[in-house]
Amino acid sequence: MNVLGYAVLAFAPAAVFLGAAKALEWWVRWGGPRSRTPTPTGPPIERLVDDLRRLERDYVRIEESNLPRRASRLRSVSLAYDDTLFACCTALEIPCSGRPPLDAVQRLEIEATLAQRGLSW
Repeated sequence: MNVLGYAVLAFAPAAVFLGAAKALEWWVRWGGPRSRTPTPTGPPIERLVDDLRRLERDYVRIEESNLPRRASRLRSVSLAYDDTLFACCTALEIPCSGRPPLDAVQRLEIEATLAQRGLSW
């Protein structure tokens, strides 16, 4: 009888732990709170459009200026613009191929795709 009592005392905490783990797993998978709409992971599209406008103005301003290291500044603004275009595509769930830096044709294609989706900047 002592061996049976010892076995119960030895295995009961493990059985309770396994039962609680299974119940928690079931609750997370089936019974837990669920959100019906997916939550956006990136910045809002309005902010991205404002960034595109600002970067476009910056590009024109730098291009018309006589600032030192103008080519480096233009390249930096172009990369930021390309990155923001990709963020807009991600926000609107548009598949994009390639990575920044984009050439002029790729940039134009992405801008046209965004414009077809109703985005204007």
